[in-house]
Amino acid sequence: MAVHGFPVDRAQAPEIWRGWRAAHRRTGLWPVVTSVDPASLAASPANTERLGRGGPAGLVAALDADPEAVVAEVVDAATRDILAQADGDEREEWRAELDPGRLAGLLRPAGAAPSAGDVWDHEEHRPGDELWLCLVEAEEGFELPVLLPGVPDAPNWWSEPAQRPLLPADHVAFLRSWHERFGAEVFFADGATLRLVVARPPSDPLTAARVAVEHFAYCSDLADDLPVMGNDRVRSTVWSFWWD
Repeated sequence: MAVHGFPVDRAQAPEIWRGWRAAHRRTGLWPVVTSVDPASLAASPANTERLGRGGPAGLVAALDADPEAVVAEVVDAATRDILAQADGDEREEWRAELDPGRLAGLLRPAGAAPSAGDVWDHEEHRPGDELWLCLVEAEEGFELPVLLPGVPDAPNWWSEPAQRPLLPADHVAFLRSWHERFGAEVFFADGATLRLVVARPPSDPLTAARVAVEHFAYCSDLADDLPVMGNDRVRSTVWSFWWD
């Protein structure tokens, strides 16, 4: 998979990304800011047995799947794993928080406007760290995790009851679903981190609760308590994920 790119300044990266994003229909190239140079981004993943080889052939199968069905399957797998590890009162607390209908009752009413997120919020950037604006031939940004397996990766995600990991095609399903419902688009991605800019984040409590549960199932490594996620994180114009 050919990937082109050039170094970008951190402060200027969002504006440069927006320019290339606006040109996507003409160029066919999806821009993604990353900490990985173009050659490394295009290289086959080290763990092809787990991630697969990806590329256009793998994308066909990923796009053929119903994204909402895949999201529901992953949420169910994560929920069963959490409940299996909990006991007593803790299990009942988890049941309540992972039920969107019950969680919605703990959230604030819909606001007039979403909160403005910062694409670099909580980002661990050190002086001298290099950023790249890479350009990938893709119809949509949600295709990137299969076109570039391991970007991002979730090696520690595992549901014991479902006996399943989180695979590149699962990333595609979540990103596609969020894109279609909320206008979420990939801005930054590398091996451990994913940052999305979101045009229409959820506002009403029930939708925010459903998305908070999806976020938690998808990536709980840096997750807040679910009520905090439903009130703040998912109602922001930037969604960030990180896998250990």
